[in-house]
Parts: sequence; structure tokens; C-alpha cells
Amino acid sequence: MKLSGRDSASFCRTPDMRLAAALLFGPDAATVSVARREIVAALSEGDEMRVTRLDGGAVRKDPAALDEAVRSRGFFPGRRVVLIEGARDELADTIAAVLADATPEDAFVVAEAGALAPRSGLRKLFEASRVAAACGLYPDPPDPAELSAALQRAGLSAGVTREAETALASAAQELDRAQMAQLVETIALYGASASAPLPAEAVLALLPAASDAEIDRLIDAVAGGRAEDVVALYDRVAAGGGGPVQILIAAGRMFRQILTLASAPDGLDAALARLRPPVFGPRRTALARQVANWPASRAEAALRLLQDTDRTLRSPGARPDRALVERCLIRIAMMGARR
Repeated sequence: MKLSGRDSASFCRTPDMRLAAALLFGPDAATVSVARREIVAALSEGDEMRVTRLDGGAVRKDPAALDEAVRSRGFFPGRRVVLIEGARDELADTIAAVLADATPEDAFVVAEAGALAPRSGLRKLFEASRVAAACGLYPDPPDPAELSAALQRAGLSAGVTREAETALASAAQELDRAQMAQLVETIALYGASASAPLPAEAVLALLPAASDAEIDRLIDAVAGGRAEDVVALYDRVAAGGGGPVQILIAAGRMFRQILTLASAPDGLDAALARLRPPVFGPRRTALARQVANWPASRAEAALRLLQDTDRTLRSPGARPDRALVERCLIRIAMMGARR
């Protein structure tokens, strides 16, 4: 089954449980990552004990590992999920053999890949299958209806005003899906107890300030591994009115971009050429240097730390805590200082 665009995103939020597998692919690693989290959470109902994660390279070396993971029976009720991270065309025959005699009792296979050409063997396998879905995922901005539904799913039952919807739709033109997902969670947490739709003023106050030069300098220091500069630069951001949530959003944006570039299957130069708006001169050189310092696995670890800190910061009863965010940034900068 071949899906694309919004159909793919919708499928990942509410997968067809009658199927046996799904392939997630696309040129933007952050967009694919968001879809992966959504489909795994939907299939497993948020129960990590029902999820088995396999590395694509390991499956290529030991094809029997995939069959064993799919056929095994768990101790917990509900559908199990086998996630193949870093799936490549070399796995097409192995996955085809598993799908050939798939049963409803078997685990649902989620294969996560990067950009795949139309001639890709893996992509052709899933597109032609009657028991699997090929989900092409691209960083298209969500429409107003999609944003409204996302806010409802996140727990904002009161919704937002028409003016706030317009502000969100405008922000969606500039942020990728991972950034929008984080923004939706922020708005939902902020308005969780609201009895009336959130006004535009409240939503605008939560939008990331991408043009703040002081925040950019702080995040550049973190990405550059300069832990010794974090406190002084944070002081300058705080003096200008920058808050912890604003800083975390900016840091998340930077490391999602680094992860996308580091994960590009066709190399860094090609990935940099695809950036919109284009990046030239010293900024391009600095970004390339940062990507070289942050392999995909390390960038993912930094993103997880940022997300954990963000959740702690916005948990019920929590207060904006500069020390919490500052420690997070210093830890990430120290990760970046390793060679």
C-alpha cells in the first residue's frame, strides 16, 4: 500500500492494525522521527515493554533476528511492535520473507529509513504489499484542521481562538514538524486548565523567537562544545528577557537541524544545499563544523536530554528554572567537546 503526504502522517497517528508492517521514509530525519514516535506509541499504546528495537545493520548480518523478534510472544497483552532503525534496501528480502507468512499474532514491523528513491527495493516491497504500508513523509506544514486536531490530542480541550489559529498557521510555515509538535505540546500544557479558547496573545507568547541573536550565540556555544562560555552567554540572554522555555525551543531547533544534516544519506554538502532558506558564508562553515562534531547518535542523545528537561520544566507545579536549563546546556556542551 502506497501512502504519501498527509495520508502518511494520518496513518502514523492512527495505524491500521489489520496490517503487518509499515515503512517510514523521507528526506527530513526530524519529520520521520516524529512519525516514528507517533506510530510506535499508537501501536504499543505507550507500553515500551511491547516494543523491540533492532538496528538495521544488525538485522542485515543476522536475518534470523528479525524473524525471531516478530514471531516471539510477549508476556503482556496487546500488539507487539518491532522497530527497525536505519532500514536499508539490503533488508528487502529479509522483510519480504517475514511478511510472506505474517499472522495477526505476530508483532507489527515498523521500518524507519531515510530518503528512498522510487526505485528503492525496500520502497517497492512495501508499496506493492497488501499487508504493509509505505509512508512517504515530507516536511510540509500542517493545515489549520491538522493543528486543531493535534491540540485536541495533546489535551487542549478548550482549543484556541480564530486569531490564534491564524498565528499558529503562520508559525507552521517556518517551523518543521518536529518543532511544531513541540510547540503544540507547549500550548496544550499551558492551557490544560483553561475553560475558554486560548487567545492569540497567549499563543504568540509561546512561539519560538528564532531571530534572537543572543540566544543564537548561546546555542552556537553549546553546539560548539564550549561549556565554559554557557553561563556568561546565558546571563546575556536572561538580561534581554530570554526565558528557559525559549532557550530550550531554540536549542531543540538547532539540534534537530544538526541531526537532519548528520543523517543525510547523500552526504553533508547535498544536505546543506537543500536548506531553506539557503545558508552561505561563515554560517555554512560553522554549521558544517558543528555537524562534523555531532554524529547522528550523539545529536539524538542531546535531543533526548533537551526533551527530558523540557518535560520537567513544564510538568504540573514546576516553575521556570534557569538552573535546570543551564545544567542541561552545560552537559550537552561537554558532550560536544568530546572527540
